[in-house]
Amino acid sequence: MEGKILDQETTADYNSAKEPIPNTKSKRKYDIIIFGASGFTGQLVVMEMGHLSQTYNLTWAVAGRNTDKLQNVLDKMYKTLDGYEDKKVDIIYADVKDIKTVMRMAQTTSVVINCIGPFYIYGEVVVKSCVLTSTHYVDISDESLFMEKMAYMYNRQAEENNSIIVSALGIESVPADLGVEFLYNNFSGQLKNVDMYMNLYSSSFMLTYSALIHEGTWISGILHFATAKQRLYYRNLLDELMGITRVEPNISKILHRQQISMRNDAKQWCLAFPEPDQAVVARSIHHAKTKDNLPYNFEVRNYVVMGDLFSAIIGLFVFVLLSIMTAIEPIRILLVRFPKLFSCGLATKTGPTKKIMENGRMSLTLIGRGTTSVNYSNANLKKISHKDNTTTRKTIVQVNAKNPAYGFTSKAVVLGAITIIKDHINIPKGGVLTPAAAFRNSQFVNRLINHDAAAFEVESDLITYGQQSTSV
Repeated sequence: MEGKILDQETTADYNSAKEPIPNTKSKRKYDIIIFGASGFTGQLVVMEMGHLSQTYNLTWAVAGRNTDKLQNVLDKMYKTLDGYEDKKVDIIYADVKDIKTVMRMAQTTSVVINCIGPFYIYGEVVVKSCVLTSTHYVDISDESLFMEKMAYMYNRQAEENNSIIVSALGIESVPADLGVEFLYNNFSGQLKNVDMYMNLYSSSFMLTYSALIHEGTWISGILHFATAKQRLYYRNLLDELMGITRVEPNISKILHRQQISMRNDAKQWCLAFPEPDQAVVARSIHHAKTKDNLPYNFEVRNYVVMGDLFSAIIGLFVFVLLSIMTAIEPIRILLVRFPKLFSCGLATKTGPTKKIMENGRMSLTLIGRGTTSVNYSNANLKKISHKDNTTTRKTIVQVNAKNPAYGFTSKAVVLGAITIIKDHINIPKGGVLTPAAAFRNSQFVNRLINHDAAAFEVESDLITYGQQSTSV
């Protein structure tokens, strides 16, 4: 991708009044279509779909602009998985630069899984096509600007057309968004605030020269830094339109030490990391209060675990440096053109090896604090003064995943599409939604657990009476 990266946003011009859309409510030929199936993550999504479609008895196809590459992806799947001896997964031509081809694709399926990024540049065409054809949509985006712009521009029309649009069905932001839901459902009391700490690490030491991420992930990150003004613009529009309230940053915790687990007394250095998880959760909380009438009166902040102080300072320095560099157009173009060079080999066209991906781990710790109602025994009442008669609760939840960046993501987005099909009674009829807003009343989390995508558990529950404390 070259040139003025911020000027390459693909337009979604289409006049549906002049060209009516036929049979938008009719039975579709496919349950799911994977759009962009020949990309790095798209190929992983195909493998997951190949397996899970048999489990859930679903019809599916792949789509993109290079049918030869798509055929190669399917041939690889045919050789790897049983049950595809007839080799009849269909291939559909669709080019994101030609919205008519994308709309024709969308008309044939119930759900589109979009794997074509950067989503800020290519995503709107697919979203608009799905909204206009009353097709459901899921993607693996972690781009806050794209997600909030789509919510601002298409939420009302998606609601009217009964089209469900769900982004962030990957490592960002499923663990955080559904982790908050899990914590809320397991918090016995009045939840006041939640601090989330994401820790990415390797299960074992490996000496390798392999990349850690694909260059597409790098480019999305550069776009995130480069579009700060646009992100703020659409966020303000969305918040004003919907009445969303966001938490103010906690200056004292931008860089701080925190005990992550009750199983270990050690404290680790952490950095504030509000995008995209904190932004997604804010929308989920708003949806819970305004649409589902739930008493969600708590704040959520997100942090990333760096470990030692040196790593935390380096992380903060890199963040500030990239913020400055991406604001300068010539440097921004170089960052996008030469990912391997400027990422010091961390991001390449080929991406990480299978061994590197399988060695990756993610642990998200959610620390919920609030008040609780406890019935004191008569003996305890005599010992408790009026000054000490305050009862607080701290509940810690852990969400863990293997192969988080790409393995978890490919499973999560496929299971999200499956949940829309299988649990349609228990999910909203339409709208541009976050993962929790779409799936809080569904079996999505259970499917993640059952298919070994993630584990959700309550690590500890601590009640404090004045100066006393009790583990539950």
